[in-house]
Amino acid sequence: MQRSPVLIYVVLPVVLMLLLIFGLMLFLMASGTLFVTMHQSAATATPADFIYEEGKGRLKGKIILEDGSPNTEKVQLNYESNRVTGTTSASYRATGPQVTDSFDLEAQSGNTIITVFSSNFAPAWLGPLENHADGLIEDLVIVLKKGVPLDISLTDENGNPVIDANVTGFPIINNEGGSHNPFKATQAGVYRRENVNDLTYKIYVEADGFEPTSFKIENPDKVGLYKKELVKANPTSGTVIGADNQPVANAKFLLYVRAMVVGGNTSGTHSWSGKEIGVTDEQGKFELDDLMSDHEHSGIIEAPDKRRVPFTNLTAGSTGLVYEMPPKRTLQGKITGDLAQLHDRYFNEFKENRPYVKVDQEFTYSYGSSNHSNTLHDYIPLDQQAAEATFACPGIFSEKVEVLIGPYRVEFNPNDYASQGDLLLEFNMDTGEKTIRPYNVPENSSEQEN
Repeated sequence: MQRSPVLIYVVLPVVLMLLLIFGLMLFLMASGTLFVTMHQSAATATPADFIYEEGKGRLKGKIILEDGSPNTEKVQLNYESNRVTGTTSASYRATGPQVTDSFDLEAQSGNTIITVFSSNFAPAWLGPLENHADGLIEDLVIVLKKGVPLDISLTDENGNPVIDANVTGFPIINNEGGSHNPFKATQAGVYRRENVNDLTYKIYVEADGFEPTSFKIENPDKVGLYKKELVKANPTSGTVIGADNQPVANAKFLLYVRAMVVGGNTSGTHSWSGKEIGVTDEQGKFELDDLMSDHEHSGIIEAPDKRRVPFTNLTAGSTGLVYEMPPKRTLQGKITGDLAQLHDRYFNEFKENRPYVKVDQEFTYSYGSSNHSNTLHDYIPLDQQAAEATFACPGIFSEKVEVLIGPYRVEFNPNDYASQGDLLLEFNMDTGEKTIRPYNVPENSSEQEN
């Protein structure tokens, strides 16, 4: 009988291989060895876990003296929280309550530092604390200790004492600054801060006829008397005129940013919300001695009638400068609809709360080789009668204006500035509709609009 080649060369090898595999499996199972087939899927990238959720945590504790007894004097409690998540970060700084021997504080979640300030004790702090939203950290203890006085002696280049200087400073805690606390003059040219400790202090000095200066004092508790020679100011001068080429008297120079610029590179800035550094005389002339060398200064010049013009890259020692004020431009406003949505604000000139609008104007400036922007805020009280509220905001100079009316934010478009002169904003609080158009201030009792 002749065997088929298929049986010999195909079927028999397959049968033998199956028997071999089956026998091998029996052996491995008997010996405890197991084959596992791994099906690996592609790894899916997931966002990093949030370190802190948004919200507030609760911090509770007591404040004691070095001998362990409860504190009995009121002290100022502040905190700062730095919240880092998987995608964003935020910093919060707030002034807390005045407390004595205990505290119960709600603070924004994040790495939180609690600070305590008092005129009778050295600065104290606690943290960073892992402060989570809706969490509670209790049994915290802050110990108040007495400090030592720090005296700063200010002299001119000839060693004469500098009197009537404005000296302020703050301790640097966790690489962060704080509120400026004034030093008190104790004798001619000597200014004191009581109760300092080993924290590094950042000091700021301003005095008429001298350049402003700032510096750090390390380990001030071991210094006693710190001597500082002030540099005589190098005045900057010029004239402010109007669009009619006439001098503008009593125009204020309001400083917003001072930046150190060396070789075109910026190495530090200091900001204000419109600090007055000079004013023009009756001939529109000014002389500024509050500028620092190696710095560029930017801000706004504001006339008594609220005409405004920005200045930028202003440096110490410049002369013959001329700034031209644009014509006065006023934003008139007429608000209708549900006026109950308007917000109130306290106005010192009226000694009461009044409904208001907030007008924000963005202006640009530069220092070094980069451009920046800042915002000027005007809070304007409303004249409310029956179903209508009106306002007038003089000093419109920017091409980016926003008006906050109750819960609404009204943004101006570029074509809203197509014309010169005053503008009229009409806003309906029921529908949120706005109309912006040119407006002529009426010369008599009858309004004339175009």
